[in-house]
Amino acid sequence: MKRILALALSLMLVMSMFAMPAAAEEAAYRTLYSGEITSLNYLTTATTNEFAVAANVIDTLVEYDRYGQVQPSLAESWEYDGAALTYTFKIREGAKWVKADGTVYADVTANDFVSAAKYILDAQNASSTANIFYSVIAGAEDYYLGTSTPEEGQDPYPVMDWETVGVKALDDYTLQYTLVEPVPYFLSMVTYVCFMPVNGDFLAEKGADFGVATSNENILYNGAYILSTFEPQQKRIYTKNETNWDADNVLITTIEQTYNKEAGTISPELYSRGEIDSASIDSTIAAEWLADPEKADLIHPVRQSGFYTYFYAFNFDPQFDAAYEPENWKIAVNNENFRQSIYAGLDRVKAMLITEPDNPESIMFNTVTPPEFVSIDGVDYTEMGALAAITELGVDTFNEEAALAYKAKAVEELTAAGATFPVKILMSYNPGTSGWDEECVVVEQQLEGLLGTDYIDIIVEAGPSSGFLKEVRRSGKYALLKCNWGPDHADPNTYTDPFYDGTYNWPEKATEYLDENGVSEYYKLVDAARAITNDLTARYEAYTVAEAFLIENAMIIPFGYGNGGYTAARLNPFEAQFAPFGISNERYKGQSLLEKPMNTDEYFEAYDKWEEERAALAE
Repeated sequence: MKRILALALSLMLVMSMFAMPAAAEEAAYRTLYSGEITSLNYLTTATTNEFAVAANVIDTLVEYDRYGQVQPSLAESWEYDGAALTYTFKIREGAKWVKADGTVYADVTANDFVSAAKYILDAQNASSTANIFYSVIAGAEDYYLGTSTPEEGQDPYPVMDWETVGVKALDDYTLQYTLVEPVPYFLSMVTYVCFMPVNGDFLAEKGADFGVATSNENILYNGAYILSTFEPQQKRIYTKNETNWDADNVLITTIEQTYNKEAGTISPELYSRGEIDSASIDSTIAAEWLADPEKADLIHPVRQSGFYTYFYAFNFDPQFDAAYEPENWKIAVNNENFRQSIYAGLDRVKAMLITEPDNPESIMFNTVTPPEFVSIDGVDYTEMGALAAITELGVDTFNEEAALAYKAKAVEELTAAGATFPVKILMSYNPGTSGWDEECVVVEQQLEGLLGTDYIDIIVEAGPSSGFLKEVRRSGKYALLKCNWGPDHADPNTYTDPFYDGTYNWPEKATEYLDENGVSEYYKLVDAARAITNDLTARYEAYTVAEAFLIENAMIIPFGYGNGGYTAARLNPFEAQFAPFGISNERYKGQSLLEKPMNTDEYFEAYDKWEEERAALAE
């Protein structure tokens, strides 16, 4: 398949449906977006849209190639001393920090990683990923606590000296991390945002303005691209960073992202007219285009390159308005039979038809952790320990008889507990996400049709397209919500921790599972798994028990991958960096514009080739 190779191709290519640039140096990848970012501060954010910005403008110590093999990036080499629990990275000399206008600001050094660590571990900066960092670095948690403001009536934590923290610049180009205990997955962690560097002088210069999403001048750049234009709710333009250490592998020279709140609706038409280079294709449009020989050539199946998992979460700490009866919801959600009636009564396959109309089962699974994420001795994690039986059930878990039996028990128990019927279930969606509204309607009609409107009243409500996570999920303004989670590193704890640290649905407030001291049974299971560091098999099996606890007690309802069906883009998905964790999959580095869109036949041809090449590397 022909590709435009940036900085190598000078011929003018003409296409029947797309206006191509006159020369490769001008190659631009044009997209629409509907959800605006609220921060450029990659050291504090925990939002996927903002990760995508950071991934393209900030380099990490290591990165992954398109086959999932770890590669040097800002670190040229590294070594691990098991006795001292230290990772030592040799930083690449000559890497540069540049301003938004491309002028050089400073060299990248080991001190920049220390500056970032100090910033993240200052509790006053409220980093959403600080817990990930201090969970593995020696002395980091105590230092963080010493910077926090104690709650009323609580004594302050001791203030710790920075020298007690296991992050050191041994010289300008030697960085050392000391771990709190053996962390077999540590190298995979350093591709995450909380291990990104920041220039200390620039950080001090900007002060509270660092990363504020009002100007692209509030951060520096050392990655593949510079955010050269940043006009919130209008346009973002990424320009190739010519000073980047690996600029030869940055093949798309410009990425133009235009804001439109109706992006999900209008992008297919603009794509078909050649005005943009990618589009979301929902099931209805896919069916229409596949029936048209010309348009069928413009789309191909979605590649499941990421390991984002989707699940429906019951909220045990409702913070929504009184109109939705949060106190009544608390009674209902703390009744296992009520939750089980929803779990068994939800026809997940029917709900997934909105995302994948041809073969919904192909992107569904019964666990939070997706299959093929990690394995031991050839056995997939989802087929180990307590998860094995859950996986073996198959994805069609809809059981009308069981759902009605659970309902009968729940009605009796909830009536005795003082609940009123129908129980109002607030279910929000992001209007900027294609098909989510349709899925909510399917779930509402299907569950109410089975369980009865005398039992439940599902209220489908649109949230904001920008700031949805903050306004809805993190604020607890939902009763039942489809959530997602992407792994931060290569260990099962990356999928259990979100339910432990308050990211999702607050299971520590599920009164059924608290011991006499108010400690959640789930927390105890996770703590037991965390404590196992020298036996991966035992560690993984312990984590399966914790994950199975959430599923078997219907505290969540696993769903599957969040995308399927077809997509449209002038990119070869098999050129992209590939890793089931971190932010590698968000990067454009290494990808090139295709002369024409990839169709389905070409997709499977490229996929087969990629599989063969990856298998050969593993031999």
